Amino acid sequence: MASATTLALALISLPGCSSLSQKPDLSGETLSVKAPEAVDNPMRKFAQNAQGTFACGLYLDGKKVGYMVNSSKIIKRGDTDFFEQKIETLISAKKEGKPFLDKSMLTRLFNLDNQGELFSIDLVSERDGATYTSNVMKQGNKYQATNSGGKSTSSLSVENPKTSLGDDKQLGDWLKSSPKPGDTFDHKTSDFRQGEFDEQVSHYKYVGLKKVVINGVETTVHKLDVREEGDDDVTQYECDNFGRMLGGTIGPISFRLEDESTARKLDTQGVDLVTDSSVPTNVAMGDPKKLKQVLLKITGINYTLPDSHRQMQIADGKKGGWTTIMVIRDFKSKDKELLSKDDVQKYLKATPTIQSDSKEIKDFAAKALGQSLESARSISGLKKAELLQSAVYKLISKDVNRNSTTALEVLERKAGDCTEHTLLFNALARAAGMPSREVSGLMYTQSPKPQYYWHAWNEVHDGERWISVDPTWNETLVDAGHLKITYENSMKIASSFGKLKIEIISFQTDAEIPTKGAFGAAQKPQTSDKDTVFMDKVPPPPAALHSNLKEAPPPVNIGADGSLGLPPGMSSESALNAAAKPMVKPRKDLGKPIEQFRGSQMKSIQFDKQGKLAE
Repeated sequence: MASATTLALALISLPGCSSLSQKPDLSGETLSVKAPEAVDNPMRKFAQNAQGTFACGLYLDGKKVGYMVNSSKIIKRGDTDFFEQKIETLISAKKEGKPFLDKSMLTRLFNLDNQGELFSIDLVSERDGATYTSNVMKQGNKYQATNSGGKSTSSLSVENPKTSLGDDKQLGDWLKSSPKPGDTFDHKTSDFRQGEFDEQVSHYKYVGLKKVVINGVETTVHKLDVREEGDDDVTQYECDNFGRMLGGTIGPISFRLEDESTARKLDTQGVDLVTDSSVPTNVAMGDPKKLKQVLLKITGINYTLPDSHRQMQIADGKKGGWTTIMVIRDFKSKDKELLSKDDVQKYLKATPTIQSDSKEIKDFAAKALGQSLESARSISGLKKAELLQSAVYKLISKDVNRNSTTALEVLERKAGDCTEHTLLFNALARAAGMPSREVSGLMYTQSPKPQYYWHAWNEVHDGERWISVDPTWNETLVDAGHLKITYENSMKIASSFGKLKIEIISFQTDAEIPTKGAFGAAQKPQTSDKDTVFMDKVPPPPAALHSNLKEAPPPVNIGADGSLGLPPGMSSESALNAAAKPMVKPRKDLGKPIEQFRGSQMKSIQFDKQGKLAE
């Protein structure tokens, strides 16, 4: 299940919300005041006007889970002046009933010349009784990133950021230019995540303004509709003339303008980040590892889900806010999905958090493969993935409250949830020469009620195609209970909390399924306790669903040996036909009826020669 670190990272990356103060808090630093330069230097003038200390309370579904305090000021380091932005964040909640506390301090320094180039980023996090530090600093023409956690420290060069303080100034200039409702502005931002700068573009649409008095100061509050690049999800924000956020929401997460003392006051731990973010569903499908095919309807998202050979969108009702997805158990497709040189480099490179170039990671990978990494090149990609994921599964004890930020730290602590499993697997796979990436999504479980939980797993490239791997569940070629939402995008996940709804339309499984009790309590069973429905062959998805593939996915069948545990002398076809209901006015171009769960009932369905479902 996904770590609460995902939520914390999403909250840290939010724009600073504010409780405006007349004077900036300058304790511990020297304010650099050069009045003549303030007139001649637009960046310095913007920085001087944008100083202040701001605070807000953080709420999840109306319950307070933490706070953010944002302070900005001009400071002097040696003989150089910088604009400093500090964001202090605290998350206080529960994870599966246990108290969870995540505290962090993010500090960014910008030069005050030209476009306000980023000089450094410092992040100090405290959780689970441990402290983690991350630093990115400009050295010459490049940036050096250093991560420390536990006994491990790593450092390497990273690609330069493409955004600067000048982008914030452009937003402020637009807000002060008296935009009209409907006017738009594209705002560029950059956050440092997972060893690289994550460049993003937010599309702002102007709604209107109002005047409010905050701490005795009349303030112009601008209302904006904001949409992130690649998403249709629209969020309403309120900000001042400098783009500082005074209120807003991201999914069920809201930040509210409060004075600092009120914001820091926490009086509840009523929110469980794991159980409260789960998505109940309408069908008990049994052991998730035996799921071969699931057809489901999703509502509550406004972005496009990833398509692949194992996850295909069948229908999209954008006006109704829903989409229908077919997910099948992963298989080794004959279609090739070759990577570009840039992607190979991206998914093989070591980062400050994925230390695939360290001796400890390389030694553990070699041990898992049973030979040197040089010799292991002859092992097939699938076999290599199986050996590495099995080693991670056996090494890490399952504990949702043991969080780590680097692969070396996971190797040291040997504990964690799905995020720690995927982090270490990424490092091992890259050390072994396999491009690897993290996948974020939902995983079906039945413990005891049928639900989808937020989860993370991996995909590795074997030179021809991506292969799914879940080291938390000890699976290579994952089952159909894995629903992919995004790749390494914590903001998209956070925006989905509390809004997603999943309805199972039909499913196929390796096991025999008693129909009584499979669906929700409100559903009446169609058969007796002793009746069992056997899921036989299901045709490949209709051609329109895999038009981008050279070959259709194979039929989904029960068991490798075809055994169903049927009574002596009865074939699976006989069992299927015995349970099938006669079709009314059968058409000549239809295939043999197939028994399958449809909504809340067992129904006989058919596909025509074009692979289309015949209702």
